[in-house]
Amino acid sequence: MTSHATTMDRRNLAALLRDALPYAGLIAVIVFFSFASEFFLNVRNFERLVTDSATLMLVACGMTLVILLGEIDLSVGAVVSLLAVILAQIMDAGTSWPVAMLAVLLIGLGIGLLNGAVTVLGDIPSFIVTLGMMAVATGLAYVFTGSISVAIMNEPFLVLFYDARLLGLPVPLWIVTLAFGATLLFLTRTVPGRHLYAVGANPAAARLSGVPVRRRKITVFAIMGVLVALAAVLSAARLGSGAPGSVPALTLDAIAAVIIGGASLFGGRASLVRTLMGAALIAVLNNGMVLMNVNIDAQYIVKGLIILVAVVLERLASSGGRP
Repeated sequence: MTSHATTMDRRNLAALLRDALPYAGLIAVIVFFSFASEFFLNVRNFERLVTDSATLMLVACGMTLVILLGEIDLSVGAVVSLLAVILAQIMDAGTSWPVAMLAVLLIGLGIGLLNGAVTVLGDIPSFIVTLGMMAVATGLAYVFTGSISVAIMNEPFLVLFYDARLLGLPVPLWIVTLAFGATLLFLTRTVPGRHLYAVGANPAAARLSGVPVRRRKITVFAIMGVLVALAAVLSAARLGSGAPGSVPALTLDAIAAVIIGGASLFGGRASLVRTLMGAALIAVLNNGMVLMNVNIDAQYIVKGLIILVAVVLERLASSGGRP
């Protein structure tokens, strides 16, 4: 009895630490960089931090749904670069930005549906499918551009999706807020959204309960595709161009944000709110380490260590203290 109680105590403590990690970590890095860099608390730096992190937050929002199902999408960084290239080329051909943006959203939706259909209907692990899509998207981006960035000269587009303010807040922040709110409502207030927890926890049991497992999985990958397309729009506006390989760390950062948020890589548990905090933590880390001129390799080490801590806490919380 005592052994069982001790195991439960360890599990509860690990779960508490896991759930607190994104909040405590975010506060810790903000305090650290506030003292470590004189530029961190600058208003202009915070504005840039918000707009620059919008791409990551959109992708992390979609990645939460994918990981909730026990799946993964390794193609997001490459697809964002490809869609930014396509967006820039469409506008460079003289097409208005609303039409170009609509085209990119439809292409993103199509890529998401393709990833989902091949994964589900082909019964192929999603990491293999999306790894293949990553290679295809990377190759297409370089082929389309000849390895040369495509400048975006459409001033209204650049101003609207990077510099413009609405009620005093940057437009990218509003886009993230709307996407986050819509995804949260989908997860918590709709039957298909609530089905995702059951599908992620036990697909076979969910299927026997009448849940259309295949349809739910394809739907999630489609949502991911749309969010990736939105992220590509914001990325293109931030950089002022479409360039292959423009967001090399995006996939790692998005997965890290979801893991830091306490999601289980085996599916069945994830929190959009904690993912958002995890994405904010990654964004602040990126911003602060750039201000301090930290070597890019060292940045990967820091983020890797945080991911390992999150994974260990998740493992301890699930196994009752046995790593």
